[in-house]
Amino acid sequence: MTAASRVHSYTPPARQDVYCLQGRAWGYPGNCQFSTYSQCMATASGTYAYCGINPMYAFERQGRQLR
Repeated sequence: MTAASRVHSYTPPARQDVYCLQGRAWGYPGNCQFSTYSQCMATASGTYAYCGINPMYAFERQGRQLR
């Protein structure tokens, strides 16, 4: 085995808490286990729920931009 064949590119895992399923049954901020808006909306489909950005994630990003 050569050194080149052992080299693996690293892709960091997607954040699992970017989007939250929200609604009467979930409260606020809701079920925040979704890394994409599409995943969240697929879960919300057919229910009285909707998806929003996780406020913890939104404020974290905002804080980084202000510095």
